Amino acid sequence: METNFKSEEAKSKDRADIARVIFNNTFKYDGFVVIHGTDTMSETAAALTYMTSNFKKPIVLTGSQRSIWVPRSDAQNNVYTAVQVATMDIGEVVVVFGNYVLRGSRVRKVDEEGYDAFSTPAVQPLGKITSLSKGIRLYEHRIRRGASEPILFTDFDTSIFHYNHISGTTVDEDLLYIARSKSNHAILLGSFGAGNIPDRPLKFIVEAKKHDKPVFVYTNCEIGSADMGLYSVGALPLKAGAKPAGDMTIEALGQKLMYAMGLAKSQGLIGEDKHNFVESIIKEPYNGDITITERRT
Repeated sequence: METNFKSEEAKSKDRADIARVIFNNTFKYDGFVVIHGTDTMSETAAALTYMTSNFKKPIVLTGSQRSIWVPRSDAQNNVYTAVQVATMDIGEVVVVFGNYVLRGSRVRKVDEEGYDAFSTPAVQPLGKITSLSKGIRLYEHRIRRGASEPILFTDFDTSIFHYNHISGTTVDEDLLYIARSKSNHAILLGSFGAGNIPDRPLKFIVEAKKHDKPVFVYTNCEIGSADMGLYSVGALPLKAGAKPAGDMTIEALGQKLMYAMGLAKSQGLIGEDKHNFVESIIKEPYNGDITITERRT
């Protein structure tokens, strides 16, 4: 199946179309390869992790930095390797790019022009391409194939607001307006260090919680965790009603929050039941997307 969309304009509907094709052919094929633009490949890899949970076959995403029609393109090698990986003993969503096989729930685009454009900063690669003649070396910490009852869920709640505070800015009233708005249902909040947030956005968190919106805080650091219990500037947003997102990447966290909010909506959950349910989903590991939830409280 071919779906025509620009990577940078990918919608949850586009990702749902891919997930449905995979799900409907679960028992027909031993592996799947998705050719995707690089700009939002990380988000699609994360979304497919949640849309096709308990799927114990390889779902391999790849693409290229240079068009296949130009000299020195990486497209042919990437696709060739992706097809190889789709036949191997892997039971999770992965990105194959350049010299590496990478966990889809952890992957980030880190290089705009290099051929090793993707990385998983907090997790070692699942595999390495040693050479096209010798093949691919897979590592033990990958999830392996297995018998499963795959679950398809694509009704993501896409009404999520994301705010990443810039030190020194004053947008208090704008944030309060967003917290009260009915157009968004949950909030992602970027933080310094281990979940540290200055005083100014605290009212934003309180107001969002008052309007029944879950707020999750993630760290802007590539290595580490938002646990919000290490320093007082982290404890204050926790007290205001925000929850830590552990060591998840923003790419995975955004998709997982839409997934969790969609599940909560499908079950008719409201109030504290919804908040507790969404938090439990965020903290539950899906194919290694989170390893640290809290270090101290």
